Amino acid sequence: MQKLNLVKAIVRYNPSINPSEKFRYGNGKDGSSTRYLLLQKAIDAYFPENIGKWECIGGIIKPKGTSIETITRKITEETGLKKEKFQITKQLPTLRMTDKDYDSHCDVYLIDVSSMNVILSPEHSDYNWSKIEDIKIRPLVLYANLLLEFFNNPEKYLI
Repeated sequence: MQKLNLVKAIVRYNPSINPSEKFRYGNGKDGSSTRYLLLQKAIDAYFPENIGKWECIGGIIKPKGTSIETITRKITEETGLKKEKFQITKQLPTLRMTDKDYDSHCDVYLIDVSSMNVILSPEHSDYNWSKIEDIKIRPLVLYANLLLEFFNNPEKYLI
């Protein structure tokens, strides 16, 4: 069984990033106007069945790397957003998934970005800024069921 250390980012659009202020949702505390970034997979060498499905930003943590370093690098690689356009808002509970081939643990971060202008990497073919209710009905990839815990309970995790 292969062990993997992964990182994922739930990326939220927040035009007024200011570390000294708590983020406020646009149309009410339920986050009804808040948008989250999903990327559509264009290639997947390990799981070709995931091509065309939607995912959050993420990747494998290198052996001597950290989850913070990895997610910072992956955001820039996968979206073209520079460090000054985003901030790590908080770390969410770690996800764990085990099957016959993999035992993986995945650090998850909530990240606020101040720009919706995304430049995709070749790994992705499209992107979408989605409301929570739209995310729940999209065909998602690896960790979809576990990530939906965050989107199904935004008041617990995403506020």
